[in-house]
Amino acid sequence: MTNSSMEVELDSRQRLPLAKVVQGSQHRFRVEVQPGGELLLTPLVSISERELAMLKNPEAMASLKEGLDEAAEGKVVRHGAGYFSKRVAEHGAESD
Repeated sequence: MTNSSMEVELDSRQRLPLAKVVQGSQHRFRVEVQPGGELLLTPLVSISERELAMLKNPEAMASLKEGLDEAAEGKVVRHGAGYFSKRVAEHGAESD
């Protein structure tokens, strides 16, 4: 991405149009007001608390990576429709 600069003007509802400068699918930003009054926009993504908990858990991330590696190598087990629902009903959601 190259540095660019352009002048934009607030509309009648005091909104700043960013569509001309936003790249791709960016929709959420952190806005920081710099000491000189400049506005710094940093693109953000939001994740669920469950995803955040997963990312913070090294053991869970290692298990996920192992599963993804195995899947990439074709080491997968296929189960019929309803297998997991039946297992949860029989053993509970926290069963190993």
